[in-house]
Amino acid sequence: MTKRLAKLVVLGLDGGGSRTVCIVAGEKGRELGRALSGSSNHQSVGVEAAKRAIAEAVTGAREAAGDPPLAAACLGMAGLDRGEDERVLRGLLTPLFGGARLRLVHDAEIALVGGTGGRKEGVIVIAGTGSIAVGFNGAGRAVRSGGWGHLLGDEGSGYQIAQRGLNAATRARDGRGATTSLVESLPEAVGVASVEDLASRIYLEGWPVGQVAALAPLVLAAAAEGDAVARGIVANAGHELSRAAVAVIRALKIDDTRFEVVLSGGIFGGSPVLVEAVREEITAFAPDADVHLPRHEPAIGALWLALEAARDPEWGESGLSYAPLVIGP
Repeated sequence: MTKRLAKLVVLGLDGGGSRTVCIVAGEKGRELGRALSGSSNHQSVGVEAAKRAIAEAVTGAREAAGDPPLAAACLGMAGLDRGEDERVLRGLLTPLFGGARLRLVHDAEIALVGGTGGRKEGVIVIAGTGSIAVGFNGAGRAVRSGGWGHLLGDEGSGYQIAQRGLNAATRARDGRGATTSLVESLPEAVGVASVEDLASRIYLEGWPVGQVAALAPLVLAAAAEGDAVARGIVANAGHELSRAAVAVIRALKIDDTRFEVVLSGGIFGGSPVLVEAVREEITAFAPDADVHLPRHEPAIGALWLALEAARDPEWGESGLSYAPLVIGP
């Protein structure tokens, strides 16, 4: 059995805004090695930092697996939104994989495949450091809503939830806003004495997007404990994520059919209230939608796509084109 597994070994990678997860597996999907590294979203951390994070995760997973030769690799990357993104990333990453077939896709695709347990049709809503909704139909069409980055969008994301939590804390501290427990909990989590000290650290250290987004769980926790301000932030996030999903469903014209909607990312995992709010709003528009948390992690979805590439003799490099939507009021 070991001999057979060695004949076909594949790699799946989930390159996100918060961390990078890489798994090496045999042809039956049995995990042989795994490694983690930091953010590999080149739009957030830059091309060179993204390349280092990917190389660290790939090297670590391959070493943990005994450094076997790879038949194929699939990398699901956040920030893979335009043809130029694919050109840049493919040029950087191809040398890491030698003669292995390299499949480079948007992280939404691997999240959907992993989240549904192998299906390539449906809607995926990702709320992690950033946010995006992407829908895939049976004809191979992909439509997206959101994913514009923290400066232009990412509504409902970890970054926006954290940013709004920080803003609520400063407003409460000044007497411009409602009282909230975030005035104490946010500085305490960072190890400083006050909101003023927290602000100084953020500005002086030049916190990147991922570091700000890491504060989002504190806002989710405050909401779960009944903090009215935090609950308002989470409710707004749920509404924005639902709007993105509905825009995709409407564009694909699948609102009167049965399909799956996967809610992926750490923000959903950290808030059952948010999950239920998004489920209710989506099913109000598409009653037959099956809205659920992922069955498997995105990196598993990447493994399945890598296995597909390795086994298909006619496989060639191809990618889906994501059409941005404007979400109306």
